[in-house]
Amino acid sequence: MSADIEVLSTEADSERYVNIKNELVRRAQKMSLPVKRLLALAIAKTDSKQKILLHQAQAKDPIDSDRMVGWTVKITAAEYLENYPQVGENAYAELKSSASALMKCTVHMIERKRERGKWIEEPIEVPFTNKNIYPQGKGHVVIRFSGEIAPFLLALEGAFTQYKLSSAAHLRSMYSWRLMEMLAQFQKTGLVRIGYDEFCDALDVPDSCRKDFAQLRRRVIEPAVTELKSKNGIEIEWEGTKPGGRKITGLEFKFTPSKQRNLF
Repeated sequence: MSADIEVLSTEADSERYVNIKNELVRRAQKMSLPVKRLLALAIAKTDSKQKILLHQAQAKDPIDSDRMVGWTVKITAAEYLENYPQVGENAYAELKSSASALMKCTVHMIERKRERGKWIEEPIEVPFTNKNIYPQGKGHVVIRFSGEIAPFLLALEGAFTQYKLSSAAHLRSMYSWRLMEMLAQFQKTGLVRIGYDEFCDALDVPDSCRKDFAQLRRRVIEPAVTELKSKNGIEIEWEGTKPGGRKITGLEFKFTPSKQRNLF
């Protein structure tokens, strides 16, 4: 018998919030827009505040001691369509294909651990999910998050990013979505400063854009800024920073969300 646990948010269904640890916001998330939609909805359906759930998700599976229990989230085609009406009649097909693709998505982290009295840093690769269930004729999928990703999505307090799922659901570009997550992280100050390489990594931009700032500006930043302004009413001023030299080494975004729209 499976030891999977289901972690459901207690938030009202009318307004869902995506809560993510800050460290995860700035890490590369190599995934398509449909997969991001699924991930965000699954996170929004997860109760990210209760500490006991983190311990449960990281418990050893009694059947398979090599893995943690993790937690499961059920998503129906109806609620997927409700949150993403632009997918239309393809809701279940996109939901199923995105669940399959999400299993192949990982995030690279640095893990600090103590060995022989010294702290060492070790690169690790963490999967978001490790199992899907597709009940035949039921119109829903069940995804199981890995126990390894739990610290970045469960028992969050202090340094975490929150935004309304509805603020991102209508976006047509993965770059726009990822930039909005960065802005949400600094919603209190309205100022984001980030290194050039870190920005390129976080948005998973192609090498052609990373090597050519003009292409990065034209293909990534300006379209994302334009979409966030037109659809979310966020006024954004940005510039490349090059302290002490000619080469751009960072980016700075100053933003003011529309007073008429509560995005975060």
